[in-house]
Amino acid sequence: MLTASRRAETDELQESARHLAWHRIFRHRYPILLFVAGAAAVAAGGRGDWNVFVGAGRAMLDRGGLEVFVHHGDIQTGPLTLLTARLLSDTPRGGFVLCVVVCGALGLLTIRTVEKLAMQVRDQWEVVCATTLIAGPVLLFWWSKLASYGHIDDAAVLTLAVVALHEVRTRSRIHAGLLLGVAIAFKPWAVVLLPLLLVRGGTWHRRLRPMVVGLAVGGLPWLPFLIADPDTLRSIRTTVHVSSGSVIRLFGFSDANVPSWLRIAQLLGALSIAFVAVWRRSSSGVILAALAVRIATDPGTWSYYTVGLVLGAFIWDVLETRSVIPWATLVGSALLAPTWLIRSDDGRAAMRLFACVLAVSVVLVGRPLWFVSAPARRAGRCRPSEDQLVVG
Repeated sequence: MLTASRRAETDELQESARHLAWHRIFRHRYPILLFVAGAAAVAAGGRGDWNVFVGAGRAMLDRGGLEVFVHHGDIQTGPLTLLTARLLSDTPRGGFVLCVVVCGALGLLTIRTVEKLAMQVRDQWEVVCATTLIAGPVLLFWWSKLASYGHIDDAAVLTLAVVALHEVRTRSRIHAGLLLGVAIAFKPWAVVLLPLLLVRGGTWHRRLRPMVVGLAVGGLPWLPFLIADPDTLRSIRTTVHVSSGSVIRLFGFSDANVPSWLRIAQLLGALSIAFVAVWRRSSSGVILAALAVRIATDPGTWSYYTVGLVLGAFIWDVLETRSVIPWATLVGSALLAPTWLIRSDDGRAAMRLFACVLAVSVVLVGRPLWFVSAPARRAGRCRPSEDQLVVG
């Protein structure tokens, strides 16, 4: 009897020691992620489009700058991006070093915001931390592509979208509307996330007010450019070449026959999917589903496009699944394999299509067995977004 008692005591001590070891790792998860972010940024290297943004930013602040989007029709970004690039351009290496630092900081802030939201709606601190430790480095690997290409605009939009989701789920849709409005001023494609702001119940004025706020805040910085030259609207058109690994290439599209309406169709498709996701009370899946549509219909396959889909998968894993293993993040990253890993253009395009269809179906249609609903939320605490969502 004594031996059995001692054995049980020993097992209990060993279990406590293991739990304490994991607890220490969880407490130091952000220094680990910071190291990963730094290593990924160094490995990514490059400079990408940063000089283009800086040049356009200088032109915007010069005489005749209100026509910058007409004369620089290939930049496909927003006025806040050009202003930011111009302000940073006086720092070392024309602002690129600071751009990398800011992008890395935004990546860590995004992960922290998603985790903070998960802590408020879930009751398994250890599971959330473990999922973050596994999926976080994967997301940061892709996030480093934003820095290496100088796309501080995409980094800002994705971060603002996550903070807006946090506001929708815990506080105020008006605040979320302000954030998404700023995101639109950074890059026009942020309009596909506006369905996050829809409110259920009440008058139409109450339902649509957050979205009106978002559109007003986002449209105001664009207004002087549109008044100066209405052709500014053409800056959202598709100007990139049709990549050999793009999904639309599988359907016979090439540089010679890309329709002029493709960008509008892309935005409308992503908006529609986002709206349906919110209608089905899946606000945490909006980023995943909407950006899957964007990737599936875009002629380009630049690696920084992938970041939005991986971020959406990360949000889904942290907020909506029971499993410690972040299956959505891992599967999405594997299916969006780079050229050096999958040589076949058609193979990459088919994998890209499958990843996008899977992402949309997981959010809208049903979940595979490993994508089960999140466990019971904390007693006395509710998820405002699921109680106040949309559409009458």
